[in-house]
Parts: sequence; C-alpha cells; structure tokens
Amino acid sequence: MNGLLRAGITAPFFEIGPKNLLRRDAIEAVAIAAGAAGATHGVTVLVTVPTAMIAPVHDLGAGVLVLAQGMGTAGLGPSMDVVTPESLIDAGAAGVMLNHDANPLDDAQLALAIERARGVGLLTVVCADTDADAVRFAALQPDVVLLEPPALIGADAADAVRPWIPASSAAIHVAGGDRRVHAMHAGGVASAAIAEAIMAAGADGTGSTSGVLGGAGTSAADRADAAHAFIAATRLGWDRARAGSAHPHQIRDTRTTTKETS
Repeated sequence: MNGLLRAGITAPFFEIGPKNLLRRDAIEAVAIAAGAAGATHGVTVLVTVPTAMIAPVHDLGAGVLVLAQGMGTAGLGPSMDVVTPESLIDAGAAGVMLNHDANPLDDAQLALAIERARGVGLLTVVCADTDADAVRFAALQPDVVLLEPPALIGADAADAVRPWIPASSAAIHVAGGDRRVHAMHAGGVASAAIAEAIMAAGADGTGSTSGVLGGAGTSAADRADAAHAFIAATRLGWDRARAGSAHPHQIRDTRTTTKETS
C-alpha cells in the first residue's frame, strides 16, 4: 500500500476521469503529467480509470491517487465477472468512485458500498445530482461528495461559478460530522478558468474529463499541457478563496445549461 493511499485525499484536489476514452499508453501519459503538475502546485491529483488500468497506472509511481470507476459489494467467493473491494486494493487502487450518473446506486447499495470500501481501506468519492442528495450522502461519511448536476455533465458552462457552491460545501462539511468530508464540484469544467472559479467559490476540489483529454486528435503533449493548466488553476482558485477574492460578480446559475464530460 503506497504512502499516498494512507495519506488520503487532501484539499485542494483535482480529478481526471478518462472513462473508456483512452488506451493504456495515453492514460499513463496523462497520469504522469498530472502527477508532476500536482507536485509542482501542491494539488492532490485523482485519476479515475477502468479496472484493468488500475495496476499499471498505480505501478507508474506518478504521484497520483488511482481510483476505480466502481465496484461490487460481494465478498470473496466463487463469483465471476465481479469487481470486489479486495481486488481493487490488491491492484493498487487508492479508492473508488460511487454513484456516478453512468452507474447509479440506490441508497441501500450506496451505504453498503461505502461500508465495504472503508472496510478494506479504499477511499470513497460519492457522486450526487442535487444539493439534498449531497448532504444526505455526506452523512454516510465518504471521503468526498461530488456535486455534479446532470445538466452540466458534458456542458461548457463558460467561466461562471455555480452560485450554490459556498452553501453546498458548508452543508456537506457539517453533514459529515466528525469525519472531514470534502466537497467537490464539477460538471461542465471545460476550461482552466472554470476550474479556478469553482475553487475560488469554496470547493475543496474539482475535476474534468474532456477539458483535459480533448478530442480524438489531441496529442499527448496537448493533454499534458491541459493537465498542468487545470491543476495550476485549481491551486490558484483555492488560494483565491483563502484570500477572500472569489469575484462574486462572475457567479450565475448554470444548472439548466444543456449538455465537458466529467
């Protein structure tokens, strides 16, 4: 188990989710570039990868926390085609993303998944569609609650900050009780300026998929440059929030924007 896994997730942080968009060599190149940027700017970097990519990305030693895209809750046994929490830990995963819009769980399944993940030492990032869900899920005490309104997934929300971030973040922190639950805000994070604005509004972390990965013709060098830009912006926004300069005139509600992939 590596030191990053034991240390857990510390703010500020930035998550990159390649989904199934890239082959192994491209994912590894992104992880290496993102890890270097994270070290430069003091940002924890999460990379959420397909199950088969966990071990090779972990073994790079790139300085990122490798997350699984999901898992089952069954224990060790005679099952097949089931991803157990134990197998994720053994592969080198630091944690797992749960309840993503593409892989939703009901409340009972989610509670059990968090319990099973915690039992083997996996960090948990739980996705929520609404403010109410975010607070409810924070009470389950995952490591991170990601508030990502579905209308923003895949959207380009310009450079606006979501006006709900300060209150939602505070509510998530309170609902987590004596366990520090981080508030992550994403969806439509198509530029580094958006990432900076989200962090300046009071988020503990943010993330992007297509903003970093680009399209089919995007080169490895361009992805590396994008990863650095987004991670630098994450730090800048975090520092702005602590300096009290979130620029509220930029705030507008974007939850009704039509469909970055995050």
